Amino acid sequence: MIRALQNQFHSLTKSLDVLYVMEDAKPCSRIMAHEDELGKILDFFRQNEVNASISNFKVLKQNTQSSFYSDKSIKIPKDDARKGYFMLYLSKNNPDKAKEAEVDNEHIRLGLELGYPKCCCEFFSNNFNENSADLTLKILKNSKGFEFPFCTNIAARHFDINLLSHFPCSFNCEKSINIAKNNLEIIKKHSIELADIFEKALKNGILYSEANGIFILKGIKKTSNISNINNKSNIELAFNEILTTTTNELFRLLQSNKKLTIITKNKIKINDVIIEGNDKGFMVFY
Repeated sequence: MIRALQNQFHSLTKSLDVLYVMEDAKPCSRIMAHEDELGKILDFFRQNEVNASISNFKVLKQNTQSSFYSDKSIKIPKDDARKGYFMLYLSKNNPDKAKEAEVDNEHIRLGLELGYPKCCCEFFSNNFNENSADLTLKILKNSKGFEFPFCTNIAARHFDINLLSHFPCSFNCEKSINIAKNNLEIIKKHSIELADIFEKALKNGILYSEANGIFILKGIKKTSNISNINNKSNIELAFNEILTTTTNELFRLLQSNKKLTIITKNKIKINDVIIEGNDKGFMVFY
C-alpha cells in the first residue's frame, strides 16, 4: 500500500499522512495536490472510501534552501491562471470541519480537527506567522537540553522522513511521542524495512541553520566531556556521514572535521570555528 500511495502522491511524508487516515489513526489529513493531478487523486480517494474536500483557494510553493521540502507558500484565488496546488482535507467522516477552520483562519481549531495535541495547536498558534513558517528552532528553544527521543525529529522532514504531521510544542511532548510511536507501528504493519529505515534516519544529530541549511549528522557518538573556563562541561561528538539540504562552506567544514563540540544548543565549535546564534540550533535524537 505504501508503494501505491507513493506512486500516487510522490512524497513519502504525504503518502503516510493519507495512510494514517485510511488506518483510522488520524481523524483528518490536510495535503497539497497539484491542480493537474487533482482528478486522478480524487478518483483514488473515492475508490478507497476516503472523503475529500477541496479548498476554495490555490497555493503557490515558494522556493527555500531545501529542495526536498518547503514550509513557505502563498495563497492565490482558485481561478488564478497560475498553476498551483489545492489543499485537500481527507477523512473517513467529515473533512469539511477542517476546511471551515482554515477558511476561518482558526489554527487551534484546525489542528484539533487534524488530530494534533491541544498543547501543540496552541504552540503553533502562538508562534506561526508568514515570516516564521518553520518552527523547528522555536521548538528547540521550548525544549530542555539538546537530546531528545527520535520520534519527535521533525527536522528530517526536509529529507521526506517524518513520523509527525505537526510541529510538537517541544521535542519531549509526550502526546506527540505517542502519536509518532503509533504511526511507526502502522508503517511496520505495511513495511518493516521502511520502518527500520525511518528509525535509523531519525536517530541522528541535526545542525539546523535558517541561513545555511539543515545537516543530518549520521553515526553520531559522544567522544568526551571538556571542561571550559567556567568549569562547565562541553560535549565533544563525532559523526561519520552528512546529509545536507545544501553544499556550502559549513558543509565543507563539517565534512573535513567529522566532529564538533557542543557549548550550548545554539552554539557549537567545529575545529576552532564557532557557530552560534538564535538562527542556529543543534540537537541529537536517540
